[in-house]
Amino acid sequence: MGLCTLNGVNVLCWIGGLQNLTGPSNLWGGDVLMKFARFWLLLLGFAVLVRPVGAAELTVAAAISLKEAFTEIAAAFEKEHPTDKIVLNFASSGQLAQQIIQGAPVDVFASAARKQIDDLDQKNVLVRDTIQPFARNRLVVIVPKGSTRLTTFEQLASVEKLTLGNPPSVPAGQYAAQALTKAKLYDALLSAQKLVFAENVRQALTYVAGGDVDAGIVYSTDARSSANVDVGFLVPVDYSEPIIYPLALVQGSKQPVLGREFIRYVKGRVGQDILRNKGFLP
Repeated sequence: MGLCTLNGVNVLCWIGGLQNLTGPSNLWGGDVLMKFARFWLLLLGFAVLVRPVGAAELTVAAAISLKEAFTEIAAAFEKEHPTDKIVLNFASSGQLAQQIIQGAPVDVFASAARKQIDDLDQKNVLVRDTIQPFARNRLVVIVPKGSTRLTTFEQLASVEKLTLGNPPSVPAGQYAAQALTKAKLYDALLSAQKLVFAENVRQALTYVAGGDVDAGIVYSTDARSSANVDVGFLVPVDYSEPIIYPLALVQGSKQPVLGREFIRYVKGRVGQDILRNKGFLP
Protein backbone atom coordinates (compact mmCIF):
# COMPACT_ATOMS: atom_id res chain seq x y z
CA MET A 1 0.00 0.00 0.00
CA GLY A 2 1.33 3.40 -0.94
CA LEU A 3 0.68 6.56 -2.91
CA CYS A 4 0.43 6.66 -6.70
CA THR A 5 -0.09 9.70 -8.84
CA LEU A 6 -2.99 9.61 -11.29
CA ASN A 7 -3.41 12.75 -13.41
CA GLY A 8 -1.54 14.73 -10.77
CA VAL A 9 -3.64 13.38 -7.87
CA ASN A 10 -2.14 11.23 -5.12
CA VAL A 11 -4.24 8.13 -4.41
CA LEU A 12 -3.70 5.01 -2.32
CA CYS A 13 -2.44 2.06 -4.34
CA TRP A 14 -4.09 -1.17 -3.20
CA ILE A 15 -2.65 -3.16 -6.14
CA GLY A 16 0.61 -4.57 -4.89
CA GLY A 17 3.56 -2.46 -6.00
CA LEU A 18 1.45 -0.24 -8.27
CA GLN A 19 3.77 2.69 -7.81
CA ASN A 20 6.62 0.56 -9.10
CA LEU A 21 4.78 -0.91 -12.07
CA THR A 22 4.43 2.25 -14.12
CA GLY A 23 8.05 2.64 -15.12
CA PRO A 24 9.40 1.93 -18.56
CA SER A 25 10.65 -1.55 -17.56
CA ASN A 26 7.16 -2.72 -16.53
CA LEU A 27 5.86 -5.41 -18.89
CA TRP A 28 2.25 -4.12 -18.51
CA GLY A 29 3.12 -0.67 -19.72
CA GLY A 30 2.42 2.51 -17.80
CA ASP A 31 -0.53 3.63 -19.95
CA VAL A 32 -2.34 0.31 -19.63
CA LEU A 33 -1.91 0.23 -15.88
CA MET A 34 -3.08 3.82 -15.52
CA LYS A 35 -6.27 3.03 -17.46
CA PHE A 36 -6.79 -0.07 -15.32
CA ALA A 37 -6.40 1.93 -12.10
CA ARG A 38 -8.69 4.73 -13.31
CA PHE A 39 -11.36 2.14 -14.16
CA TRP A 40 -11.35 0.67 -10.66
CA LEU A 41 -11.33 4.09 -9.02
CA LEU A 42 -14.35 5.06 -11.12
CA LEU A 43 -16.12 1.82 -10.23
CA LEU A 44 -15.40 2.32 -6.55
CA GLY A 45 -16.76 5.86 -6.69
CA PHE A 46 -19.94 4.64 -8.38
CA ALA A 47 -20.43 1.96 -5.72
CA VAL A 48 -20.17 4.60 -3.00
CA LEU A 49 -22.75 6.74 -4.78
CA VAL A 50 -25.35 4.00 -5.18
CA ARG A 51 -25.00 2.69 -1.61
CA PRO A 52 -23.88 5.34 0.86
CA VAL A 53 -21.71 4.30 3.75
CA GLY A 54 -23.90 3.51 6.77
CA ALA A 55 -27.14 3.02 4.81
CA ALA A 56 -29.55 0.59 6.50
CA GLU A 57 -33.09 -0.75 6.15
CA LEU A 58 -35.29 -1.17 9.23
CA THR A 59 -38.46 -3.29 9.08
CA VAL A 60 -41.20 -2.17 11.47
CA ALA A 61 -44.29 -4.33 12.00
CA ALA A 62 -47.09 -2.21 13.46
CA ALA A 63 -50.74 -2.60 14.39
CA ILE A 64 -52.90 -1.40 11.52
CA SER A 65 -54.54 1.25 13.72
CA LEU A 66 -51.12 2.95 13.67
CA LYS A 67 -51.01 3.19 9.87
CA GLU A 68 -51.36 6.95 9.41
CA ALA A 69 -49.31 7.84 12.49
CA PHE A 70 -46.40 5.47 11.79
CA THR A 71 -46.32 6.37 8.11
CA GLU A 72 -45.78 9.99 9.12
CA ILE A 73 -43.30 9.09 11.87
CA ALA A 74 -41.28 6.95 9.45
CA ALA A 75 -41.14 9.79 6.93
CA ALA A 76 -39.93 12.22 9.60
CA PHE A 77 -37.34 9.70 10.82
CA GLU A 78 -36.03 9.14 7.30
CA LYS A 79 -35.74 12.88 6.81
CA GLU A 80 -33.42 13.02 9.81
CA HIS A 81 -31.63 9.80 8.70
CA PRO A 82 -31.37 10.34 4.92
CA THR A 83 -29.29 7.23 4.27
CA ASP A 84 -31.71 4.90 6.11
CA LYS A 85 -35.04 3.39 5.04
CA ILE A 86 -38.02 2.37 7.18
CA VAL A 87 -40.10 -0.49 5.75
CA LEU A 88 -43.57 -0.65 7.32
CA ASN A 89 -45.77 -3.72 7.60
CA PHE A 90 -49.32 -3.22 8.92
CA ALA A 91 -51.77 -5.90 10.07
CA SER A 92 -53.55 -6.95 13.23
CA SER A 93 -51.24 -7.30 16.21
CA GLY A 94 -52.03 -11.01 16.46
CA GLN A 95 -51.15 -11.66 12.83
CA LEU A 96 -47.89 -9.74 13.15
CA ALA A 97 -46.96 -11.60 16.33
CA GLN A 98 -47.47 -14.93 14.54
CA GLN A 99 -45.32 -13.76 11.63
CA ILE A 100 -42.54 -12.84 14.04
CA ILE A 101 -42.77 -16.20 15.82
CA GLN A 102 -42.48 -17.92 12.43
CA GLY A 103 -39.27 -16.05 11.70
CA ALA A 104 -40.39 -13.08 9.62
CA PRO A 105 -37.51 -10.58 9.29
CA VAL A 106 -38.81 -7.86 11.62
CA ASP A 107 -36.69 -5.39 13.57
CA VAL A 108 -39.28 -3.49 15.63
CA PHE A 109 -42.79 -4.60 16.66
CA ALA A 110 -45.48 -2.08 17.70
CA SER A 111 -48.61 -3.72 19.11
CA ALA A 112 -52.05 -2.37 19.97
CA ALA A 113 -52.10 -4.44 23.15
CA ARG A 114 -49.76 -5.74 25.81
CA LYS A 115 -50.94 -9.33 25.28
CA GLN A 116 -49.05 -9.88 22.01
CA ILE A 117 -45.91 -8.28 23.44
CA ASP A 118 -46.12 -10.45 26.56
CA ASP A 119 -46.63 -13.61 24.47
CA LEU A 120 -43.53 -12.85 22.40
CA ASP A 121 -41.52 -11.90 25.47
CA GLN A 122 -42.34 -15.24 27.12
CA LYS A 123 -40.94 -16.94 24.03
CA ASN A 124 -37.75 -14.84 24.29
CA VAL A 125 -38.46 -13.26 20.92
CA LEU A 126 -38.08 -9.66 22.08
CA VAL A 127 -35.24 -7.65 23.61
CA ARG A 128 -36.80 -7.18 27.04
CA ASP A 129 -35.14 -3.91 28.01
CA THR A 130 -36.62 -2.21 24.94
CA ILE A 131 -40.26 -3.05 25.74
CA GLN A 132 -42.12 0.14 26.60
CA PRO A 133 -45.52 1.79 26.09
CA PHE A 134 -45.79 4.73 23.72
CA ALA A 135 -49.50 5.57 23.27
CA ARG A 136 -53.05 4.94 24.49
CA ASN A 137 -56.43 4.85 22.77
CA ARG A 138 -60.20 4.74 23.37
CA LEU A 139 -63.03 2.61 22.01
CA VAL A 140 -66.03 4.15 20.27
CA VAL A 141 -69.27 2.81 18.83
CA ILE A 142 -69.75 3.91 15.22
CA VAL A 143 -72.56 3.76 12.67
CA PRO A 144 -72.71 4.42 8.91
CA LYS A 145 -72.69 8.11 8.01
CA GLY A 146 -76.13 9.66 8.25
CA SER A 147 -77.82 6.72 9.97
CA THR A 148 -79.54 6.89 13.33
CA ARG A 149 -76.92 7.32 16.01
CA LEU A 150 -76.67 4.93 18.89
CA THR A 151 -75.98 6.58 22.22
CA THR A 152 -76.22 3.71 24.74
CA PHE A 153 -75.38 0.03 25.09
CA GLU A 154 -79.10 -0.67 25.48
CA GLN A 155 -79.67 0.67 21.95
CA LEU A 156 -76.72 -1.34 20.71
CA ALA A 157 -78.49 -4.52 21.82
CA SER A 158 -81.21 -3.94 19.21
CA VAL A 159 -78.99 -3.83 16.10
CA GLU A 160 -79.09 -6.61 13.53
CA LYS A 161 -75.35 -6.71 12.81
CA LEU A 162 -72.49 -5.42 14.95
CA THR A 163 -68.87 -5.73 13.84
CA LEU A 164 -65.71 -5.90 15.91
CA GLY A 165 -62.25 -7.37 15.48
CA ASN A 166 -61.85 -11.08 16.08
CA PRO A 167 -60.96 -11.13 19.81
CA PRO A 168 -58.27 -13.86 19.76
CA SER A 169 -56.05 -12.00 17.28
CA VAL A 170 -57.29 -8.39 17.12
CA PRO A 171 -56.72 -6.22 20.21
CA ALA A 172 -59.60 -3.87 19.29
CA GLY A 173 -61.87 -6.91 19.23
CA GLN A 174 -60.43 -8.13 22.51
CA TYR A 175 -61.23 -4.79 24.15
CA ALA A 176 -64.67 -4.63 22.47
CA ALA A 177 -65.56 -8.10 23.73
CA GLN A 178 -64.59 -7.05 27.25
CA ALA A 179 -66.80 -3.96 26.96
CA LEU A 180 -69.77 -5.93 25.64
CA THR A 181 -69.31 -8.47 28.42
CA LYS A 182 -69.25 -5.67 30.98
CA ALA A 183 -72.49 -4.36 29.46
CA LYS A 184 -73.94 -7.91 29.67
CA LEU A 185 -74.49 -8.02 25.89
CA TYR A 186 -71.73 -10.22 24.46
CA ASP A 187 -73.25 -13.65 25.04
CA ALA A 188 -76.68 -12.55 23.83
CA LEU A 189 -75.33 -10.94 20.65
CA LEU A 190 -73.12 -13.96 19.99
CA SER A 191 -75.91 -16.52 20.42
CA ALA A 192 -78.18 -14.43 18.20
CA GLN A 193 -75.46 -14.45 15.52
CA LYS A 194 -75.43 -10.68 15.40
CA LEU A 195 -71.66 -10.34 15.74
CA VAL A 196 -69.53 -9.96 12.58
CA PHE A 197 -65.87 -10.58 13.33
CA ALA A 198 -63.26 -8.72 11.28
CA GLU A 199 -59.65 -9.68 10.56
CA ASN A 200 -58.47 -6.31 11.87
CA VAL A 201 -59.92 -3.07 13.15
CA ARG A 202 -59.72 -1.36 9.75
CA GLN A 203 -61.82 -4.10 8.20
CA ALA A 204 -64.45 -3.49 10.90
CA LEU A 205 -64.30 0.21 10.04
CA THR A 206 -64.79 -0.62 6.34
CA TYR A 207 -67.83 -2.78 7.10
CA VAL A 208 -69.50 0.14 8.90
CA ALA A 209 -68.43 2.77 6.36
CA GLY A 210 -69.85 0.65 3.54
CA GLY A 211 -73.17 0.08 5.31
CA ASP A 212 -72.63 -3.68 5.48
CA VAL A 213 -73.45 -3.69 9.21
CA ASP A 214 -75.51 -1.50 11.51
CA ALA A 215 -72.73 -0.57 13.91
CA GLY A 216 -69.19 -1.35 14.97
CA ILE A 217 -66.75 -0.93 17.82
CA VAL A 218 -63.37 0.50 16.82
CA TYR A 219 -60.71 2.82 18.19
CA SER A 220 -61.47 6.53 18.26
CA THR A 221 -58.43 7.10 16.03
CA ASP A 222 -59.89 4.79 13.38
CA ALA A 223 -63.22 6.60 13.46
CA ARG A 224 -61.35 9.86 12.82
CA SER A 225 -59.77 8.41 9.69
CA SER A 226 -63.07 7.84 7.86
CA ALA A 227 -65.54 10.43 6.57
CA ASN A 228 -68.17 7.72 6.09
CA VAL A 229 -68.96 6.92 9.72
CA ASP A 230 -70.50 8.77 12.66
CA VAL A 231 -69.52 8.22 16.27
CA GLY A 232 -72.39 7.12 18.46
CA PHE A 233 -70.71 7.18 21.85
CA LEU A 234 -67.44 6.66 23.66
CA VAL A 235 -67.09 3.35 25.47
CA PRO A 236 -66.34 4.02 29.17
CA VAL A 237 -62.66 3.47 29.92
CA ASP A 238 -63.45 1.05 32.75
CA TYR A 239 -65.38 -1.28 30.43
CA SER A 240 -62.13 -2.87 29.24
CA GLU A 241 -58.54 -3.17 30.31
CA PRO A 242 -56.48 -0.04 29.54
CA ILE A 243 -55.79 0.31 25.81
CA ILE A 244 -52.03 0.69 25.80
CA TYR A 245 -49.71 0.41 22.79
CA PRO A 246 -46.23 -1.04 23.50
CA LEU A 247 -43.30 -1.56 21.14
CA ALA A 248 -40.02 -3.44 21.30
CA LEU A 249 -36.92 -4.50 19.42
CA VAL A 250 -37.08 -8.05 18.04
CA GLN A 251 -34.32 -10.50 18.99
CA GLY A 252 -31.98 -11.19 16.10
CA SER A 253 -32.63 -7.83 14.43
CA LYS A 254 -30.00 -7.03 11.84
CA GLN A 255 -30.29 -3.36 12.77
CA PRO A 256 -30.36 -3.28 16.59
CA VAL A 257 -28.79 0.17 16.90
CA LEU A 258 -31.11 1.73 14.33
CA GLY A 259 -34.04 -0.13 15.89
CA ARG A 260 -33.34 1.41 19.29
CA GLU A 261 -33.02 4.82 17.64
CA PHE A 262 -36.44 4.41 16.01
CA ILE A 263 -38.02 3.39 19.33
CA ARG A 264 -36.54 6.49 20.99
CA TYR A 265 -37.86 8.58 18.09
CA VAL A 266 -41.41 7.24 18.55
CA LYS A 267 -41.16 8.04 22.26
CA GLY A 268 -39.59 11.43 21.63
CA ARG A 269 -41.11 14.81 20.89
CA VAL A 270 -41.64 14.38 17.15
CA GLY A 271 -43.15 10.92 17.44
CA GLN A 272 -45.44 11.90 20.30
CA ASP A 273 -46.60 15.06 18.53
CA ILE A 274 -47.56 13.02 15.46
CA LEU A 275 -49.41 10.46 17.56
CA ARG A 276 -51.34 13.18 19.40
CA ASN A 277 -52.25 14.83 16.11
CA LYS A 278 -53.75 11.52 14.98
CA GLY A 279 -55.86 11.30 18.12
CA PHE A 280 -53.76 8.98 20.28
CA LEU A 281 -53.43 9.66 23.98
CA PRO A 282 -50.04 9.91 25.70
